[in-house]
Amino acid sequence: MRQIIHTNSSYLIHLIGCALDNTSPEELPENVTWQDIYKLAKYHSVENLVFYSVEKLEKKPDEELYKRWKESRDRAIFKGITQLYERDVIIEKLTQAEIDICPLKGCIIKELYPSQDMRTMADLDILMDSNKADAVRKVFKEMGYVLDHIDEEGHDVYQKKPVMSIEMHHYLVPLDSLQKEIIKYYEKQWKRLISDKNNIYLYSMSKEDFYIYHIAHMVKHYKLGGTGIRSFMDIYIYKKHYNDLLDWKYIYGELEKMKIRDLAVTFEKVVDAWFYDGIIDDEVEQVTTYVLTSGTYGTLERSHKAVMQNKLKNSNNKLTYVIKRIFPNLKTMKKGYVILYKFPIVLPFCWIHRGIKALIYKDKRKKIKIEANLMKNKKS
Repeated sequence: MRQIIHTNSSYLIHLIGCALDNTSPEELPENVTWQDIYKLAKYHSVENLVFYSVEKLEKKPDEELYKRWKESRDRAIFKGITQLYERDVIIEKLTQAEIDICPLKGCIIKELYPSQDMRTMADLDILMDSNKADAVRKVFKEMGYVLDHIDEEGHDVYQKKPVMSIEMHHYLVPLDSLQKEIIKYYEKQWKRLISDKNNIYLYSMSKEDFYIYHIAHMVKHYKLGGTGIRSFMDIYIYKKHYNDLLDWKYIYGELEKMKIRDLAVTFEKVVDAWFYDGIIDDEVEQVTTYVLTSGTYGTLERSHKAVMQNKLKNSNNKLTYVIKRIFPNLKTMKKGYVILYKFPIVLPFCWIHRGIKALIYKDKRKKIKIEANLMKNKKS
């Protein structure tokens, strides 16, 4: 696919590959427009990276689009520098408070890219000792962060304007993940981490385990609602840096334990097809189509459908299921309403507020429609 195929998606992938390798791209094909390329790149949160290729071309986009594109890249540079600076401050403050933590995913792999701003992050992901959640909140408050919400997947979300969002994870893998083998694999999550010899509260993964975790996390998104181009870029960049240093027998053996080895091999085939001259067979084409229509984190509809199908599968009674969905218990509601930690008595008012939001917001109405259709098709 590094050879130009005259479609929006293949040209976008070509531009991404050239940016990652710092090579000069082919000029825009006749039947492809810059507006479409920018729109698709933005859909996958890679417009800033693609600009590195765009600025090398002779025939550039029109002045207005080129200016907007450059501004996206410049914002990414500012945000990336801010995120890495804040990451280091957060690590220092949390470990000084004797809280075990492990930085995850993007905030590690980001630094392997030719320029750190090429790999954007909506937020920073850090695993924490769940028993120290209250101490973590105190540290973040002292740093000027606000606890925005507690997500259902098991992470506390902290924010600070203008660009900082931190997800402090209780688990490496959400306990309601669709892949039960992955949940089991990461049950004793801290035993899979390595303590820094200079800072006993700071943990990391071995190079092999980092790759394994990336694949596991990628599979979760892929099965839940789809995963975007960035996940495949990460595979390419990681293997480009460490391929010859990795124990691949160990990696594939561990992936087999989670029953995701075959899918990992498929992902790697896609990377080879995109960024080298790998074979483009039916499987690669199917995955490519699925990924390119997924956006950065997968589509809302796919995600909700997968989650609701799993919940309905584990429910024997429709009426009981509906009641639990309309009136979640206190533990569940705390994930979206921090006030319930101090004032559980306001639970009924939170139910009302939740119901109103479900009627007002378009994405929530869409969730209800998807769930209703799934329930209609479920046998009682």
